[in-house]
Amino acid sequence: MRSSTREANLKALLEDDSEARSRVGDLVETYRDILAEDVRGTRLAHMIDAVHLTQQAADIVYDRNSLRESSLPGAILAAFKQFLRCKHPGLRDEETTENSSDIMVSPKAKVLDKFSLRGVQYSTASRRTRDSHVFFRSAKPEMGKAPPSPQPGQITHIFIHPNVLHYPVSSSQHNRPSVYVCVQPYAPLQPSSGPKLRNIDQMYRRFGFAGGFLCRNEFASPIIIEPSSVISHVAVTPLKIGADNVFHVLPMDRVTILIRLLELEDS
Repeated sequence: MRSSTREANLKALLEDDSEARSRVGDLVETYRDILAEDVRGTRLAHMIDAVHLTQQAADIVYDRNSLRESSLPGAILAAFKQFLRCKHPGLRDEETTENSSDIMVSPKAKVLDKFSLRGVQYSTASRRTRDSHVFFRSAKPEMGKAPPSPQPGQITHIFIHPNVLHYPVSSSQHNRPSVYVCVQPYAPLQPSSGPKLRNIDQMYRRFGFAGGFLCRNEFASPIIIEPSSVISHVAVTPLKIGADNVFHVLPMDRVTILIRLLELEDS
């Protein structure tokens, strides 16, 4: 609270005092970026930055004016095709032959740097690194199977893709373009990891949601998810244990749950 008060006072000083602003002009933009970071999944950054967020769909909010044309890299385009095949089984593009399992998807897309979900801001790694670490579900569970365990990863791309595929959509979806998120999951520890590393990982896991867990300091292949699959931010801390470089991952989903409970009490 004290830190937030100091930040608010400094922001007011910079806005009102032109002399002070001129003396630290080179630092103002950097300060604004840091001020807007949502390091622990709090709602402060969202409230401060809300005036710039103009487009809203369900719980997702983003700045429509910041959309820009881009081409998706090959690895992300391949992951997007896989996502579409899983989400819409039997989906086929008009130009795809009956004997082909591939679907035609243009690499052209409109990209974003950030969006807000349930009042929490998420960004790409290139925009705000600490806002890019997320805890997410990769896919919906198949009928009769247990839901997949959530996993940590880093957001690399956020994009809106034109509707090149021909499948039924409701009338409410025509004016509501879908937002897609490309995440690179952190690679889990391998069974072959040394006993010291496994023991430390189990030590963290004994504390449940408050302890976190370990992951390898490397990424798995990128996957595409929808914003609704994002659960929360995660706090990621690099560690060196013996000869191994790993990440300690602490999901912040309990913070999200607490916020929802408080909202229910207020309603």
